[in-house]
Amino acid sequence: MSDVLRIVVAGGGTGGHVYPGLAVVERLGERLTTHALFVGTRGGVEESILSRAGCDYRLLPGYGLRRASTARKVASPLMLAVGVARACKVLSQFRPDVVLGTGGYASAAVVVASIALRIPRVLQEQNSVPGLVNRRLARHADLVLLGYEESRAGLAPGVRTLVVGNPLRRMPTPSRAEAATYFGLDPTRETVLIVGGSRGAHSLNIAGADAAARLAPRGVQFVILCGVADRADVTQRTAGVASRVRVLDYLDEMHFAYALCDLAIARSGASSVFELALFGVPAVFVPYPYAADAHQESNAAPLVRAGGAVLVRDAELSGERLTAEIEALLASPERRDAMSHAMRAWSTPDAAGRAADAILTVAKKKEYAALTERLAA
Repeated sequence: MSDVLRIVVAGGGTGGHVYPGLAVVERLGERLTTHALFVGTRGGVEESILSRAGCDYRLLPGYGLRRASTARKVASPLMLAVGVARACKVLSQFRPDVVLGTGGYASAAVVVASIALRIPRVLQEQNSVPGLVNRRLARHADLVLLGYEESRAGLAPGVRTLVVGNPLRRMPTPSRAEAATYFGLDPTRETVLIVGGSRGAHSLNIAGADAAARLAPRGVQFVILCGVADRADVTQRTAGVASRVRVLDYLDEMHFAYALCDLAIARSGASSVFELALFGVPAVFVPYPYAADAHQESNAAPLVRAGGAVLVRDAELSGERLTAEIEALLASPERRDAMSHAMRAWSTPDAAGRAADAILTVAKKKEYAALTERLAA
């Protein structure tokens, strides 16, 4: 049996469908020589993420069906057929030992192609409510890796699953002083992170900018990750307090933001939820109201129940409401300490390693032949 693993990772549409694949490949490379090919969809966020990461990748035609036009929905079977045909060619040329589908429309064609070519396949579901592609294809998978125990209820009976948590990339743990230097801020001042995910979040950006304009004059610092579309608007709204506010459209080095902030205001995509939990950052989650099957609210629910986070619905969001939430939490260091402890206690720091080990069993690498059974025990 070869000590080299060849893996195709398919997924995209959002950063939450890309980063877990990167994290798993990182851990696989620590276990044995790994050749990875990432496959996404043209026009998705995955192209920029994979390019910055220096990955080998291919892009196929395709698009999501939720909120798609009627014409696109009618044409979707043809588009999928074209995607599957091209995916079959990619897989035949690359000859992977295993395919990992991380969800989103970008993974559908590749996973279907792996079924046709009889290549072992693993699906990875980040969210508490499984996405459409993973729900439809789960019964054809050798194994489905889950981020949440609650996800099992969304899959058909008999699907083989393993709950590992959400795989996260290895991130450094800088000191607060180092993180403050990175942003050019004061390490002694209370700092709030506002982050809406890989594409930003308009309502969160505007409410966050309003809260920053109110609280920065009182000494509170802000790091606002707002996406490209809102950067000019947010910058303008916080121009009067620019010395205490850092506005960025995107940040690869999220560990600096987590190390500096005393509190995070965030959407509750799975990557954000698990990263904030890992770093023990108290959070106010504002779920994206149009997320499929309201999965972002479900993602946040366990942290809210555990006492690590507060939930504010998007319909209730305003600069005034956000200011009040921030003031209440900053005024109580004891409450924030308890929230931080709850976040860390809930986190799954070795999710990527457990996912990598499980994938190796499916790829039939003999040195990992019994690992899935031991992990599930």
